[in-house]
Amino acid sequence: MEIIYTKELSKYLKINEKKIYKLVQESKIPHIKIGGKIAFSKELVDKWILENTEREKHIYIAGSDDILVRRLIDLHNRGSDVIAYYAPIGSINGLKALKDKRATICCVHILDTEQKTYTLSYLDKYLNREDYTVMCLFERTQGLYTKKGNPYGLSSITDLSQKGIRFINRNFGSGTRLLFDFLLSKAGMDSSSINGYSIEVESHLLAGIQVLKGAADAAFGIHHIAHILGLDFIPLWNERFDCVMSKEHFFSNHVKTFLSLFEQPSLVQHIHDFTGYSIAQTGNIIHPHG
Repeated sequence: MEIIYTKELSKYLKINEKKIYKLVQESKIPHIKIGGKIAFSKELVDKWILENTEREKHIYIAGSDDILVRRLIDLHNRGSDVIAYYAPIGSINGLKALKDKRATICCVHILDTEQKTYTLSYLDKYLNREDYTVMCLFERTQGLYTKKGNPYGLSSITDLSQKGIRFINRNFGSGTRLLFDFLLSKAGMDSSSINGYSIEVESHLLAGIQVLKGAADAAFGIHHIAHILGLDFIPLWNERFDCVMSKEHFFSNHVKTFLSLFEQPSLVQHIHDFTGYSIAQTGNIIHPHG
């Protein structure tokens, strides 16, 4: 069980510490005391987010982890009475939360490896497609992280099977893990040929940090994290990053206000320093019009 404290929870939920203390005082958030300090189980907090947010007043975002989404949630929460909560639990778990009505919006980037398209086939698997709207948030580049100077001379995914290279993987069920497994299959590689395939982390940032500090020689993730950590990056795939929501929520005022942050004129202000992202398709309705 991962324990976090008020400052960490403030960053995780993108709300100020005073709001957290108020939630504690009113016994509205699960907490414990350790050595006189208020502490929180991250697992219980995620459960609380998914089960207890007031849906009429707040926005519940579950699914894939993304640093640009986090920034825009932060911007939204600074200027709105409607709080957007973010539970980065992976694309597939996000769709399950949406199905169970435990989320308002699901962020998802799942590649259908047979049809070579994103998201829509998974609506048929987990949801009733006709009840939901899919909008493209942006596109981003995925690839390999390695130390500055690329000491192993990596240029493709097949190079990961070189003797001695230590890899760190993303968590099972994440869109990034599904994409990585697809690229392995496409290259005719077996996961057993990769040293560290079974070692997992839960975000792009954690994967990059493992490479930065020397705990791994390579990882797979988005370009922007390599950029901010000063790592070398080998691009392998451009992917679409979508959001899925019920048609009812799509037309609600509070969701429309949040999604307006992803309109191109607005987004341009916030993406100038986001290497590895493209907004060419931002705002496009993939379904029902796609």
